[in-house]
Amino acid sequence: MKQVNKLILAVTCYALCAVLLAGGSLYLLTDPALWAKPQQTPQDPTQQLEQTDPEQSTDLPEPPLTADVQNVMIINQNSFADPENKYRALKIDHNYFHISGETAADKVDTFAAFGFGGMATNASWDGKYLQSPMELAYFNDFVQAMHDKGYRIWLYDEKGYPSGAAGDLTVQGHPEYAAVRLMQLTLSGNGTSMQQISVPDDFVKVEYACIQTGNSVVPLNISVINDKIAFEGKSGDWTAYVYCVTRYNYSFEWNSSYPNILNRDAVARFIEVTFDTYEGAIEDFPQVIEAVFDDEAQLLANHHIMPQGLTNPVIPYDYDIFDTFAAKYGYDVRPLLPLIYSGESALALRVRAQFYAHVGDLVSENYYGQIQKWCREHGTQLSGHLLLEEQMFYHVPVYGDYIKCSQSMGYPGFDVLDVRPKSYLKSMSTGGKYASSPAWLAGKERVMIEICPVADPDEFDTNHLDYALGCMTFAYFDGGNQITSYYSQANNDPMTGQIFNTYVGRLGSMTVGAQNLSGVAIYYSIDAAAGAYQTPETQNLYDAPSSARANDRLVEQIADGVRKQGLDYVFLDDTSLQSGKVSSKGLEVGNFTFTTILVPSATVMDIESMRVLDALIEQGVNVLFVGAMPSVSFMEADQAELDALSQKHAGLLYEKYTDVVRAVTTTSELDVTTKARYIYVSPYQKDGVKFFFLANASNKDAEITLSFEGAVGYRIYDPVSGEIFEVENTATIKSYRALFVQPLLAE
Repeated sequence: MKQVNKLILAVTCYALCAVLLAGGSLYLLTDPALWAKPQQTPQDPTQQLEQTDPEQSTDLPEPPLTADVQNVMIINQNSFADPENKYRALKIDHNYFHISGETAADKVDTFAAFGFGGMATNASWDGKYLQSPMELAYFNDFVQAMHDKGYRIWLYDEKGYPSGAAGDLTVQGHPEYAAVRLMQLTLSGNGTSMQQISVPDDFVKVEYACIQTGNSVVPLNISVINDKIAFEGKSGDWTAYVYCVTRYNYSFEWNSSYPNILNRDAVARFIEVTFDTYEGAIEDFPQVIEAVFDDEAQLLANHHIMPQGLTNPVIPYDYDIFDTFAAKYGYDVRPLLPLIYSGESALALRVRAQFYAHVGDLVSENYYGQIQKWCREHGTQLSGHLLLEEQMFYHVPVYGDYIKCSQSMGYPGFDVLDVRPKSYLKSMSTGGKYASSPAWLAGKERVMIEICPVADPDEFDTNHLDYALGCMTFAYFDGGNQITSYYSQANNDPMTGQIFNTYVGRLGSMTVGAQNLSGVAIYYSIDAAAGAYQTPETQNLYDAPSSARANDRLVEQIADGVRKQGLDYVFLDDTSLQSGKVSSKGLEVGNFTFTTILVPSATVMDIESMRVLDALIEQGVNVLFVGAMPSVSFMEADQAELDALSQKHAGLLYEKYTDVVRAVTTTSELDVTTKARYIYVSPYQKDGVKFFFLANASNKDAEITLSFEGAVGYRIYDPVSGEIFEVENTATIKSYRALFVQPLLAE
């Protein structure tokens, strides 16, 4: 259900030690290292968007739509009514051997009755997980039989949850691979007497210690004797900070250990014991295994499931993380460790943004990038999903940067735990968009949706099929196009399975291979989210301060407002923004041309991104800031330039999301008029044909009137009935269901 950078040679850099105390936050005196540009970490070129300077391009008009191209049917009637297996959901089944039937072929015949396109599954989770040749042979027999009958197979890559442990095989014999955190211990006192602090549970070592007296913070000499950390106090009032490496000692489900996903060697071991084993056991592996389902690999610092009574905050850690940070940013961050845990100063925001950006680099490269490289080399793709996609403040402590990590996957994904359309639209829709946006921008074919109805199961059971179909309407609208299903009623009841799989298969038959054409981008202000994130003492990320959540609420309001204007949007991160081509038409990134860019409370920003926004504004493009202007440069050397550009464009700042939504100048080519509330509209193109994905976000069926310049009629693809028909300009969309509209032009 529910995440480590090639090791860079450590560069010895001089430390910056002089700090001032103001308002409870540490402030660093001038240090040249903070003025330097970070050394760019080498990236796999297949994972990067082409870099182009944001310069003015020749504005060539788009070729006009012609009837001979636009009027071609997107899919024929039979293929739409009865979609192929490549568009249908995959059943998640961790126990394939319980399917009725004596032989593997018999089991496949039983499976066929449910209407699935295939299965996400795994070898037996017994005590010999991935170590029994006989069990692996049985598994090979089953997946071969599935493949022979035209069903698709994805590998689920873990014993239980979350991915990475390999049923404890990853860490077995390698304690240095175990997940660790950096815990902050604090003690305040007065005078020079000897002091002691008890070492925390699962203590490994002290990484660093410092002591603050007045306006001075200096390194602290400590000793560890008999489970006590001892040091000598200073004259006057002081506060000591001791940073201890500790192992993560809470187990998940089936596994009693978990690796450090920042650590490249630990991930290589996970690949060896899991993926190499499967590849050796499954005949014709590249032809049989379409993708790998990786389930919520995560950093185990601030976590979503923690015991009560914890009092010491923690941050992500690996044994060389400060060396690799120094190699990239040019300074030793350890004297500034108190600022990574808390503080409101500009320096604190910048240091946190840099630290968590580095964490995101490591997770993206060492975990997702390393596994995707293996998958590509063996003819498959890495899919699955990350933990807690829905909000940026979750992204920061769990993997550093969601979009950066997703860009390293073959088929990014998201999960849906509350499978009711109203609940999905209220709290989970942005999670879908965070997953689909990097996939769309990089031209990836699939975006996985895991459906797992665990929220309010009693209520879900009362109307489960209607809820599931409605919820999947919006999960597909948000860019998902491949379901993996824990939906038990569809998994176990053939009639429910057939209805569910036929509907989502029709959605997939229209969206797989299609290009979204949304003209609105919402900037992914992850550096601002990292700056705002202060690690809670309880180690439970849900206890993060409300300031860390504020921007997420603003993003949700903007996204909802854009949708209610009949528009759709894409999240745009720094890499994609900076790779785009600037012209008076907008920002061209991949196959997108963004004519409006909304920038929500990006208080911390890379100057290169601000320069692109400035160039767009100069070209007359609709760039709008909301909540706050950028005020802290990612690198201190760029602060004066960022201040100047922010002041230059301060007139484009809107305090209320309602005002900024009204200032959006992008319009939809398809106008949809209705008395019902909220018909969502998203533009697509497939094989040169423009069409529109409509979703009814109201609890009543909606009569709609359509208008598209030059249209003489409309071809309707109805995924509920499976019918394709033509209308003059009116149609009906059922409550919480989809409709695809293809404008037809005069011959």
